[in-house]
Amino acid sequence: MICISCNNEHEEKFCPNCGEKNGVKKITLPSIMEDTFISVTDMDKGFLYNLKSLVLNPKRITSDYINGKRKGILNPVSFLILSITFYLVMITFFKMPRPLGDKEVILGTTYGKFGYVIGKFITTNLKFFWILSIIPLATSIQLIFKKYNLIENLAISSFIMGLAILASGIGYLFFRIPIIFDPVLYLVIMWLVYKVFNEPKNRSEVFILAASVLFLFILHLALIMTIIGMIGS
Repeated sequence: MICISCNNEHEEKFCPNCGEKNGVKKITLPSIMEDTFISVTDMDKGFLYNLKSLVLNPKRITSDYINGKRKGILNPVSFLILSITFYLVMITFFKMPRPLGDKEVILGTTYGKFGYVIGKFITTNLKFFWILSIIPLATSIQLIFKKYNLIENLAISSFIMGLAILASGIGYLFFRIPIIFDPVLYLVIMWLVYKVFNEPKNRSEVFILAASVLFLFILHLALIMTIIGMIGS
């Protein structure tokens, strides 16, 4: 077999010269679709592996990723982006009924205009808003637990936010609550923070710290939304 990358002749699974995988298929539309489908649905790697691991043992997958054991684990930011995409698909196909009321009356009040600006900004920039939300979440975790550095906590926050947004997307089918006000999102965040940092001997303390992380995160979001509303108004 001739290596497709360096032309080295060998019979190994991976080229001993450059490490390229043996027998790499030519790129075609079916092969791209197949690889994409496998990366999302394979329970031993990719998106569903992340989902399964975060539900069953979030502490293990996050610690494995931070410690360099990343075989089969989908990059946490990619996982977050796919989760947000899933949420966007859900709200597109199952649109929330428009609230009754006169838009002119709502915008005629200070608070109404303020809330309208915030809501419009978040709706327009939903994907970017929730990707960037890992920064205040990671900062909150860093301040409360002081266990990992900020970059490592950003990775943990991406895992946490990814699963929380997935749960919110499923909950949207039943409750039709905008994600920023969805209690499912915040309960999953708190539960995952607790599970990731849980210590058998200090469960009560870790639960209080996880609640503190959630409270601090919500304060950060409130501050961000206030700034958005002030700028937009």
